[in-house]
Amino acid sequence: MTMAEMTEPTSLPLATTPADPRRIGLRLALAAVALPELIDATVGAWLVGDLSGLSAVVKLNLTLHPVLALSALVFAAIGYVRHAILALGAAVILAWLILMPSVGGHGYVFAVFFATLQTSAQIIAFPLFGAGAIALAARGERLGLATLLVSIPILSNLFNELAFLIGVMIYGF
Repeated sequence: MTMAEMTEPTSLPLATTPADPRRIGLRLALAAVALPELIDATVGAWLVGDLSGLSAVVKLNLTLHPVLALSALVFAAIGYVRHAILALGAAVILAWLILMPSVGGHGYVFAVFFATLQTSAQIIAFPLFGAGAIALAARGERLGLATLLVSIPILSNLFNELAFLIGVMIYGF
C-alpha cells in the first residue's frame, strides 16, 4: 500500500453512515408547549370576536398568534425542530409587543413585589428569551437550550392563567 492510498479519505458506504438524529425529545417538548399555546391563542381570538376598535398591535397578535402556534405544532410534529423554535420565538416576541403601548403610555410602575417581578419578567426577560431562542435556532446550535428558552415564557403565562382561573373558581369573579 502506498502512502497516497493511506492518506486518501475513504468514503463509507451509504448504509454505514450515521443517521440524522430524530430529536424525539425536543419534538415532544415543542409539541407539548405549542399545543396549549395554540388553544390559548385560538380561544383568545374567538372570545374577542369583532376586531374593530382594537389597536393595530392587538389585532396583529390576535390574528398571527394562532397561526404561529399552529405552525410550531406542525413543524414539531414533522420534525423541523428549528422552524418550530423560530415560530414559538416569534409568538413570544409578538406577545411582548402588546405590552409595549401600556408601558410606553404609563411608564414602568413599581408596585407589589410579586407583581413587579412578574411584570419585569414579561417586559424584560421574556423577549430576551424569545430573541435568544430565535438566534440559537437560526444558527442551528444548542437546540435544547433554545427549546428551554422559548418554553419558559409560554409556560409561565400558562401557569399565570391557570392560577387566575383557579382563583376565580374558588373565590368568584
